[in-house]
Amino acid sequence: MTRVVTDETKPAATISGENLAGWRWWAACGVVFALALAASAPTVGDFGLTWDEPAYRFSQLRSAQWWERLSESRSISEAESLVEPDALLFYWTYGRHGINFHPPLAGQLNLLTYKLFGRWLKDIPARRMASVLEFALTITLGFGFLARRYGPWVGGVMAASLLLMPRVYGDAHIAGTDTPGLLLWPATALAFWKGLNEPKSRVWRVLVGVLLGLAFVEKMGAVVVLAPLLAWLILARLPQTFFRTGGRADWIDGVITSAAMIAPLVVALAEIFRIARLLPPPGRTDLFVDRPPSQLPGAILALPLVVWMIRRLLARTFPKSVVWGTERPALEIWTAILAFAPVVGWLGNPAWWRETLTRLTHYYMLNTDRRGSLPDIRILYDGRIYEFSLPWHNGWVLLGITVPVAILTASLLGLIYAFRNMRRDLIPLYFVVHLAALPVMRMFPTPAHDGVRLFLPTFFFLAAMAGWGAVWLADGFSRLARAKSLLPLRIVVAALVLAPSAWQLVKIHPYELSYYNELIGGPRNAWRAGFELTYWYDAFNPPTIDAVNAKLPPNARVDLMNEKTNPMTFGELQALGGLRADIVFGASEIDTFPYVFQLALDSKSSPFTRLLHAMTPWYASRPPQLDGAPVFIVADPLAVSRAWGVWLLTEAVEPRKPAPARAPAWVKRYAPFLRRFWGEQLVESRRTLAFEPLFEWAKTDPDGLLGAAIAIAEHRDSEDNANGRRLTTLIERNRPVKGDSYAQILLRARPEGLVEAVKIVIAHPDEVRRVLARPGYTDTETIGGALDRDLPR
Repeated sequence: MTRVVTDETKPAATISGENLAGWRWWAACGVVFALALAASAPTVGDFGLTWDEPAYRFSQLRSAQWWERLSESRSISEAESLVEPDALLFYWTYGRHGINFHPPLAGQLNLLTYKLFGRWLKDIPARRMASVLEFALTITLGFGFLARRYGPWVGGVMAASLLLMPRVYGDAHIAGTDTPGLLLWPATALAFWKGLNEPKSRVWRVLVGVLLGLAFVEKMGAVVVLAPLLAWLILARLPQTFFRTGGRADWIDGVITSAAMIAPLVVALAEIFRIARLLPPPGRTDLFVDRPPSQLPGAILALPLVVWMIRRLLARTFPKSVVWGTERPALEIWTAILAFAPVVGWLGNPAWWRETLTRLTHYYMLNTDRRGSLPDIRILYDGRIYEFSLPWHNGWVLLGITVPVAILTASLLGLIYAFRNMRRDLIPLYFVVHLAALPVMRMFPTPAHDGVRLFLPTFFFLAAMAGWGAVWLADGFSRLARAKSLLPLRIVVAALVLAPSAWQLVKIHPYELSYYNELIGGPRNAWRAGFELTYWYDAFNPPTIDAVNAKLPPNARVDLMNEKTNPMTFGELQALGGLRADIVFGASEIDTFPYVFQLALDSKSSPFTRLLHAMTPWYASRPPQLDGAPVFIVADPLAVSRAWGVWLLTEAVEPRKPAPARAPAWVKRYAPFLRRFWGEQLVESRRTLAFEPLFEWAKTDPDGLLGAAIAIAEHRDSEDNANGRRLTTLIERNRPVKGDSYAQILLRARPEGLVEAVKIVIAHPDEVRRVLARPGYTDTETIGGALDRDLPR
């Protein structure tokens, strides 16, 4: 394959001498960017409005008002009014508890593309163009870095592999916070490598600090890039200072400069800790009211930059000094991080310009106490529903089942190449460190919801592994065959890696966020195996919306019937003209049941919605892309009443039990943080159990149970009817805290639903048990059909 020279004076080169440089490199990067954009931009409107996009859009609209007022200011006093503490807090709804606790970079990029493309595209697609452009830039960035060092084949396979990963492609079409992180993480990693290993690269070292600051203004997850960077500095470069000539001067420079830069940050951190003791818990903090004054100005975050400038001045003043005049790439990267990241992070969110440390304290508290500040997000994983975090292996398992097998195989070969050649070529090993960072982080108590979107940067480095692996394999076969040219086998191997992946991407579109690979049998088999079929509302896409608009009767009343779902998405779709304006959302009437919209959002299911999903749907979206799995249904009042009745009759909730102790005693004593590797320290949602007394009654005396249900439905006096009194007590056992009981709602809205529910339990008891007990939704094909298949429509 390729031998890369990684000293600080020579560029990397391939065996064939085909590494790109000069105008050829620029032209190739331009072509790659254009192709990536052409493959992504036309589909920007194909995905449904996702869970988070309405909240993010609100933040963008509010900040757009600030920009508009600033542009219309006609005096200094008008402009000054916009930077008052309360004004900044009102217009910049980012980085605090509320509708959007993420900083503003991602949203402002979405707002920028809306302004650029809004006259030609609809609202949401125009905002999503930011993600599409970021995706194309990420692909081009990877291609350019590898093509310059390893040639166009490694770069090309890498770029195509990243483009053709369905999950990544899907996430790159959402106006969210994750695709900017997909760009910023590799950009920071590559700037770090260039700054560390290439001559005259001080600008790249500064860029590392700037990009880390932008990562902080994008999302806390992106800041994790600092972990592999520091690990590489400590393990790969720090030991050299003990052995190289002039090491003593290195330590003098490093200790003095670092101490001077860290000192103000330590003081600021101590102030943040002090303010944290004065604020309420972050979930109850209102920064308009709770604003303990800080003893320090926000400008303290700029002091490390001042020290950095003084250090650069000393280098210019004393160029021959062994302490101040020597270029030290590793130390300069470290000091650039300390100098530029805090300033960029501070200035990147206008809400933090005033009362800086108080507002940063609130953001710090939100991120360090997220489980107590924000709702725990439920996640279906391997047949169980967890809250907030998943078993230690989740990152590796999800990588293994959500990447096309051809790309995954090439990536595994790339890993072998990286370790076999690490003495000659450190770049692949460096990429392995970045590849592993987020999956390793997910082995510990960290947020793990929504499929793979929280570790998108991992896929960039996985795609690079595919580039190395594919070309290494092709060149190896060429040598074995003693071929005169490497080209034929490179073409064959690249086609074997990319063609199946391209076909899978085309075949799954526009349900990329539901993609699972051949190892688990595709989306429907993954769903049956206990993984989420869909989780972000993207499956409620334009064709489905058109079908619903055409089918629903005029002035239809629609509800979601699930407190864990997100009504904002449907409301936003209606406000933007996607859903018909006459559809009435919300159960305002209590004498009839509504229609119910229900996505197969497994982790948010409830016993009632699981039963409803197992009834005959009034409308169902069963796309062939998902092997016919019902990813979205509309249930009519008939099905709702039947599911309501079965729920009243059969639900029981498992009592809370202490988690069993599985870890060995030595782990509990000496390394308690490892307990999660034995399944401890995980929070599983309580399972739903079947109410066995009802099933026993249905088995031993079905006629008596059915007669009691008929009597109650016909409002016949049950005082003289023992079975009637027994059934009344049973269906009244779970009552809401206020208002009518659930049984009263059913008997007033559609009493026949109780009779039909009893018939369902008598006819299909085992199937009802399975639907109740399964954490997510049940594929009715696995239970012989819909639960109400024997009842007339």
